[in-house]
Amino acid sequence: MNLAPVALPITNGTTFYNKYRLMRPIGRGSFGEVWLAQDQAVNHEYAIKLLNAGIGIDQRLREAQVGHAFTHNNLVRVHQADVTTDGTVVIAMDYFPDGPITTLANPRNFLSLPTALRTVIDRLQGLEHLHLHNFFHNDVKPQNILRGPQGQAKLADYGIVGISVSGAPVQPSSWYILHAAPETVVGNGIEARTDVFQTGLTLYRLLVGLSALEAKFNTLGAAAYTDASAKGSLITRADFPPFIPSAVCRAVMTSINPDPAKRFQSALDMRRALERLSFSGHWTVDETGTLCGEDARCTYRFEHRLAVGSNSSVTAFKTNRASGRETRIAQFTKRNLGKAEANRLVMSFVKAVVEGKIG
Repeated sequence: MNLAPVALPITNGTTFYNKYRLMRPIGRGSFGEVWLAQDQAVNHEYAIKLLNAGIGIDQRLREAQVGHAFTHNNLVRVHQADVTTDGTVVIAMDYFPDGPITTLANPRNFLSLPTALRTVIDRLQGLEHLHLHNFFHNDVKPQNILRGPQGQAKLADYGIVGISVSGAPVQPSSWYILHAAPETVVGNGIEARTDVFQTGLTLYRLLVGLSALEAKFNTLGAAAYTDASAKGSLITRADFPPFIPSAVCRAVMTSINPDPAKRFQSALDMRRALERLSFSGHWTVDETGTLCGEDARCTYRFEHRLAVGSNSSVTAFKTNRASGRETRIAQFTKRNLGKAEANRLVMSFVKAVVEGKIG
């Protein structure tokens, strides 16, 4: 007689432990699946992660134990965990209907400057709490940031967290190759400054494009990508569009320095550096993919016509939010320009909006 446990079907309406009724899938990965589920005992919705077999049950349960150990406004809480008769680990976590922060990306796949900075500042607060207790997240990336009920960023997924007795580096069980810090790749483990490195790469992706690093990886190949990261040449100032302020670029470059001693030395240090930054305006793109600026009073746009010789032109506009009236901005409207001169004028206009220097 075959007494091997029979795997439970995983589909809409499946119920685990006469308690969690699966409603619809909300995520999938190599680990298994995440479902929205109704806890029928207390009439409450949870995100249920179903972890596949393949690694030991104790290792899979560690994710639940880490997530249950902390209650913090910027960390996703794990409430319960169980193991089914077929060995599937079931983890019940907070459910956030607004989903990951990546849903806020515009048609060009990046987030506005205020949203990106606020997201990373929130996430750094969550990392501070983990680091205070000698836990290293080790999987900081845009997909692992959820949007809480007050719009706050919530750091999720503790599957490859490192736990240290004294705060010293520890060896990870695995890592996310696109965000792997140089010290991790060469076998020196993970620590708090490794999470700072991953946070810097995450901020870069939020500001420039969620797929920006993947594109670099596909172009360079794994070996050259890792080598560029180790040499500090993976990302340069030229990779940032002109509407990202220099101070923000410097913060990203500091956080991803290949030498941990030259990075921000803690999540707190990085958070304080970002909190000191203040900008009057920012740029995003509309539903057609056209770059548009905004501040508290106005929205901005420009027309950039390139032509042969000295026939290029730039026309800048602002629209008053209250009146809806659009006017030209004489300071940044010129004709009969060379291409280089026209490009410089556009960059000056873009920066002026961010810095609040529009007359």
